[in-house]
Amino acid sequence: MKKLLLAFGLGLTTLALGQTPPTTTKTVDFVAKTLSPATVLLYSQDQNGGMKMRCTATAIDRIPKGYEFVTAAHCGCQDNLEKKTTSPEKTFFYVTRDEPKDKQFIKAEITGCGYQHKGDDFMLLEAVSDQDFPIVKLGKDPVVLEQIVNVASPLGLGKQVFLGSVSSPSLDRPVVVNDINWTGVVLLQMFGVAGGASGSSVVCLDQEAICAFVVGVVSDTTITAMPVSRLESLRKALREKTYRYWVKDSDTVTNEEGK
Repeated sequence: MKKLLLAFGLGLTTLALGQTPPTTTKTVDFVAKTLSPATVLLYSQDQNGGMKMRCTATAIDRIPKGYEFVTAAHCGCQDNLEKKTTSPEKTFFYVTRDEPKDKQFIKAEITGCGYQHKGDDFMLLEAVSDQDFPIVKLGKDPVVLEQIVNVASPLGLGKQVFLGSVSSPSLDRPVVVNDINWTGVVLLQMFGVAGGASGSSVVCLDQEAICAFVVGVVSDTTITAMPVSRLESLRKALREKTYRYWVKDSDTVTNEEGK
């Protein structure tokens, strides 16, 4: 069982092929005009100025002079078990559409992260940009056999489109993988997803809205995804400043404050 962080040294993971929805003109139009252009690749910059692709993110809202994106918390935030907090890694983050001829990297700031040990594997970023990104609306949690589409960049190979279905709307097992609590996650059957796809949105076709977010894989056969309702709860708590785990700078927090 593992998270889907980028790992170029690994071969492409082969996953069980679930029920694949038919490709309709409506689906093709939605992916081409909304989902794909709203999807970006998340990069970090190392001390030598090099850029490393980490995960996939999606534009979900507009902010003054830019956009809000969402991806997985394990793509750029770290839990502190002693202080019971979560904070961004100390590096610079960028998002890019990964255009073939002109890759433009846009500086992104992490504005909130979920505590992974609690099961809130979400990271919110804001980027100031005059580029035009479509917004993919947030929907409701999926149901069993709901047909889905996903745009992600597995293994850093660029944005690709994947189709699949929901095999279980809620994992009924106490599954904890490293520092992420996967109890209650959505299970998907979707071919081709691998490292680098973490944080990418899962769109339920009937809703034409995000119903979950890819976070990992169980035994190379089943994709795990965080239901969208968890993101909605996290965003609400962050707005109301009631989410006690989130700390912008972990160095400023005492053990007493983190309890």
